[in-house]
Amino acid sequence: MPYCPNCGDQVKDIHHYCGSCGQALSDIAESENEPPMAVDCEGFLSLRSLSYVNDLLNGEQELDRDSVSYTQLSREVSAAFADFARLAMVKELDLLRLWAAGSSSAALDMPVADMNSNQFRDWLAAIGLSRTLRMYDESLHTEFEDDFNERLQKLLEIAGEELDS
Repeated sequence: MPYCPNCGDQVKDIHHYCGSCGQALSDIAESENEPPMAVDCEGFLSLRSLSYVNDLLNGEQELDRDSVSYTQLSREVSAAFADFARLAMVKELDLLRLWAAGSSSAALDMPVADMNSNQFRDWLAAIGLSRTLRMYDESLHTEFEDDFNERLQKLLEIAGEELDS
């Protein structure tokens, strides 16, 4: 049984599209018996979902909840939340401290055009964290973001002191 070249899920020979990610399967060789190697990526979104999101941001596409791209994006976001749930079950693991220890707080103060790829990733992570909280507040009609931002600033200060010592 062949595997989808995009997500690695098993597909049947009679399928024209992958049931998991919507990838066209016409290019899969019949002799392919092993799943493709996993592609290392920076985040949890596949290139297909990143492309879809970029098209939405650039106004090249409208949000279509019935599209295959939206379905894949939904699955990837659900998988990311499941991963965070697993992390939350690890006793004494402070996710924010973990993130702050691997981030460069100096990157948050420089212009994006001057950042290297690691600094840009750290900047995106900080922006993403903040916007995730904003989406949470907007969805549930809460005001968690402001309180969290204050706590995050204190944490970044502590992490910076620990890294300096």
